[in-house]
Amino acid sequence: MVGALLFALLGPSGIALGSHVPAGISRGAEAASSLVLVGTVPSEVVVGAATGLTWEAVDANGSRVASFAAACGLTITVDTNGSNAPSWVNASVSGPLGRAANGTYSIPSTAWRSGELRLFVVVGKAASVTVDLVGSLLPANRAAAGLVILPDLDHLVLYDPEKSTFNITERWDDTFWHVRDPFGDPVPGAVLTARTLSSSGTTDSLVPVVPLANGSSGAWLNYSFPKNSSGSWEVLDAAGAVLLGPVVFSPVAPVSSNASAAAGMIAPISPELLGAIVLVFLGGVGGIVALVSGGSPRAARPRPGPEDELRRLAEGRETVVELLRRKGPLSIEEIEASWEPAPAPAAVADWVASLVTDGTLTATLGEGGKARFTLAARPEAEPRVTLDEDELARGIARRDAAVETDEEGDPSAP
Repeated sequence: MVGALLFALLGPSGIALGSHVPAGISRGAEAASSLVLVGTVPSEVVVGAATGLTWEAVDANGSRVASFAAACGLTITVDTNGSNAPSWVNASVSGPLGRAANGTYSIPSTAWRSGELRLFVVVGKAASVTVDLVGSLLPANRAAAGLVILPDLDHLVLYDPEKSTFNITERWDDTFWHVRDPFGDPVPGAVLTARTLSSSGTTDSLVPVVPLANGSSGAWLNYSFPKNSSGSWEVLDAAGAVLLGPVVFSPVAPVSSNASAAAGMIAPISPELLGAIVLVFLGGVGGIVALVSGGSPRAARPRPGPEDELRRLAEGRETVVELLRRKGPLSIEEIEASWEPAPAPAAVADWVASLVTDGTLTATLGEGGKARFTLAARPEAEPRVTLDEDELARGIARRDAAVETDEEGDPSAP
């Protein structure tokens, strides 16, 4: 009776049937002779895209060992130097995997299901990489996945513009932009779309991204917009995202000698600057009005004269030019931050605009579309002022008429 009970509790070898299995490994670990990759393993993958990889535990006959489940690790290394590739891994059963300081992902035994381990791998660098399972509890014979990670040619980033020739007044730009994908990889072979929208329709120009000697890549982007038309210009990547612009244009009024054209030409200048220019060049009109109205002008509150306004304008422009000469290209904010003594005057933007208009400065668009200003290489153009000659003639006539009237009513007049 006792012998029968012992035989029921012990196997033929005398080992208890309920013997302990080491933690982290299933009963099927000894039966599995190798780990194989199943399904289609892509040879090339775009950076940032998820790739599904499935390993299966099989025995010596090639049959799946459904009971296999072992804790292990995963490495993703760059083939050229053996470094750890930037990456993210998710197990279909247990979720995201943690990464140790040495770059190895930890895979719990619970990530296995019926002898299969399915992972989703995302690599954040364009390179050839090897994805491999590691661990002492795994069979020595196991397959590794080799992947070629390609740059993302559809989703692009523009950065670090250089060699720019930009003229906001003449409405043209010719700038070389560096181009990369969202993960920082160069993208030779990618194509940008320069799109012009106007009243005549939409025109797309394809701009290739070319490789550079330093390993980066870039493209020339340029536009030239007619002054007598309105519309916009922008740059898109293959995914349709706008990378630059839109740069919006409005028709420019033609230059003429009449007052409305002169007003239209001066309109972008601030009222303060416009007042100074009008006072200095059309100061005679004040005398004409005084003669017509008779007597001396009534007393008014003291206010800065034309000389003060012009002096302030000249000194402000000179300070802007000197800052750019010493420090190189600056944005409006950087010019204001460099102003001494602080704070910068409110008219800094107006002074910069006037310097761009007369050709003293040129502007380029930096990363993020922010304008940066620098001294123009060509000599400064002479300023031009347009006067309404007809209005001046009428004013002189009114003055002469007023003078004649005073002489006729003055008894002492000869």
